[in-house]
Amino acid sequence: MSQSSRPRLYKCCFAARKRYISTTPLRPTSLPPPAPSSGFAQLSNRALISIHGQDAAHYLQGLTTANIKTSPSSSSSQSGFYSSFLNAQGRVLHDVFIYPSHRAAELRGKSQGEPSFLIDVDKAHADTLRAHLKRYKLRAKIQFRVIASGERDVWATWGGDDGAVGNTADLESQDVGCTDTRAPDMGQRVITHDGGKPTIRSGEETPVESYDIRRILKGVPQGHSEILSGEALPQESNIDYMGGIDFRKGCYVGQELTIRTHHTGVVRKRILPVQLYSMEDEKPPDTLQYNPQSLLDLPLGAQNISRVNTRGRSAGKWLTGVGNIGLALCRLEIMTDVRLTEEGSQWSPEHEFKMSWHLEGDEERQLKIKAFVPDWHRNRPTLRDMHRQPND
Repeated sequence: MSQSSRPRLYKCCFAARKRYISTTPLRPTSLPPPAPSSGFAQLSNRALISIHGQDAAHYLQGLTTANIKTSPSSSSSQSGFYSSFLNAQGRVLHDVFIYPSHRAAELRGKSQGEPSFLIDVDKAHADTLRAHLKRYKLRAKIQFRVIASGERDVWATWGGDDGAVGNTADLESQDVGCTDTRAPDMGQRVITHDGGKPTIRSGEETPVESYDIRRILKGVPQGHSEILSGEALPQESNIDYMGGIDFRKGCYVGQELTIRTHHTGVVRKRILPVQLYSMEDEKPPDTLQYNPQSLLDLPLGAQNISRVNTRGRSAGKWLTGVGNIGLALCRLEIMTDVRLTEEGSQWSPEHEFKMSWHLEGDEERQLKIKAFVPDWHRNRPTLRDMHRQPND
């Protein structure tokens, strides 16, 4: 296949219930470097929504998949955690981190005992989440607003001895943060204020694009270009594996399908990290590895994945990526050796997969694609402590 002289990075934005795909590809002059083993990055693609008021904890408890401690004494000791907002049909609207933050209330002149939270969400869709929150407000005694960049910023730290913050009780100059439990060694999230940077003991500052490479290699989806708003199911998006669902909590929007799938259903598709390679390559890669010198053209938006030289049902859907790696929603018993039932699997080590697409006014493009199942998926039963729910 023909290769471009410059790599292309494509991303698409999705609004609730309707997908909007950018027609202008991003064409960086070079791909971002891989993340260092120890470092920190400002997540400029994330925004914060402040919500506070005497009903804030109860209000969020009825909207999110994670369990939120509603008593004042309990919520004050609860650290930040991963969660999601669903629609009434049980589809993911937003993947988020939620941080109890009593200091946020103090900074606004409110009582320190008033429940207050910060919601860390995809920046491009912060206003959409705010509208979703407003829809269910009714008579709840709460207030919320989107926080401007510079007033509060989201950072990720990793490597070394995780020398930032582990929970709200440890915070000094940084008043909010938590351990990122979505996958092993993801590090920590830190919220700084007034343009500050996190205080860490080791590591170098890196661009958010390098952090995203690290995250993709671990198979951790994030944001609307990877967890399709209004379409994705929480289990297919690994939100259950990443500790974002408490299956023991009471009612919340979208709970019925989520609980039914958990207790009676089989999750046949999951988002997995994938590696791309040329149609001319005879041998697929043995290990998942990012190549910052890759010249592969990536497809624009979501694309179906199919078997090479075979017609049949779709094997999955490409979501997004950079260079030669990305994330895709994969049918496990077709693209991987994972067996879900005793009926057997359609997978074979000889099978190869591809995706085909057309650029506007251009010939057909094709790439081969191989899915990799992260160890933390396979070893899931041994990671229950790491993914314990906030009320454990």
